[in-house]
Amino acid sequence: MSAEVTYEDLATLIKTRAGVQVSVDELAEPGRMFLDLGVDSLGALGVLADLENRYGVSIDSADLLGLPVAEFLRAVNAAVESGA
Repeated sequence: MSAEVTYEDLATLIKTRAGVQVSVDELAEPGRMFLDLGVDSLGALGVLADLENRYGVSIDSADLLGLPVAEFLRAVNAAVESGA
């Protein structure tokens, strides 16, 4: 697995953890929120938990879940890169 989480990775996680089929284009759309995609807070937390387990990082969900998806992904990648 690469050191960077891609939109493709995120789309796969959303499908498996939240049961919602989304496209990469939908995820990358500026300002797009998880709720806009039909992913509720529990689904988003499941995605976040999976990312934490896969990459061995701890990410504060309170800071991330209110962000647009693109910003969420940037923050997750920053945490992965720094090994937080």
